[in-house]
Amino acid sequence: MDQDRLRRIRNFQSTDWYPALFIRPLSILVMLVIADWRFLTPNRLTTIANLGKLGACALILFYPVPDHLGPTIWAVVLLQVGILFDHLDGTMARYRRAFTRLGSFYDKVSDLVTWFLIMLAIGWAASRQTGDPRLLVLAIASSFALDVMGYMKWLATAESERLRWFEARADAAVIDRRTAPIVIAPPPARTRADWLRWFARSWLQIIRFEEMDLFFWVGLGLLVNRLEWLIWLLFLTQTTILLSMVYRRTRDIIRVDRRLRDLGDA
Repeated sequence: MDQDRLRRIRNFQSTDWYPALFIRPLSILVMLVIADWRFLTPNRLTTIANLGKLGACALILFYPVPDHLGPTIWAVVLLQVGILFDHLDGTMARYRRAFTRLGSFYDKVSDLVTWFLIMLAIGWAASRQTGDPRLLVLAIASSFALDVMGYMKWLATAESERLRWFEARADAAVIDRRTAPIVIAPPPARTRADWLRWFARSWLQIIRFEEMDLFFWVGLGLLVNRLEWLIWLLFLTQTTILLSMVYRRTRDIIRVDRRLRDLGDA
């Protein structure tokens, strides 16, 4: 096996539970096959991910659980295909050094839209199954919470990049990241004991309910036909995390403001 090619494919280490232990290893195996297929661009991989997620939405809407077990299984499969290709697009872009602003924009907007549609479909199916319209509201609320967290994250990132621009203008020794070369960290080199410790630590992340972990919980909820439990789980975890993130992102922006005032006074 070409070790340099494998190293370039292993160009990212996820810290979230489901991607780290399941999706990331699978994406490496897929990349070993498709990495040099020139017609598969990062944006086309994003499109395949979107089609998988939208196909799952259609199956959830039109073939309700538990009346149609076959379509439900296919919905779960398509959701996992969606998250796999959602992981592959960034891996492919890093492997080929094919970073574009359009690709980043397309990927992030797609994630917001498709997750909202997935939760809308699940909320609709659950409310129809149980006769409780509150489940649709809770499903939409959980999607709203996740989307707001994503918005806050990228807003904070944009403000941090703006701060770096001012720092670079005030001090020529500060690197301006807009023009600095993109450096990809090498894949981690671990001993067998290191891998065992990493594996054990990764399982601890299951309680964090990060964005990509949610695809596992959605698939599980569909398979065991407990959509109401799934919706309550997502609503409670995502709204709780949202409250925590509001505090953390506000603190980050306050730091940026203080630093900008310091630069203005200098």
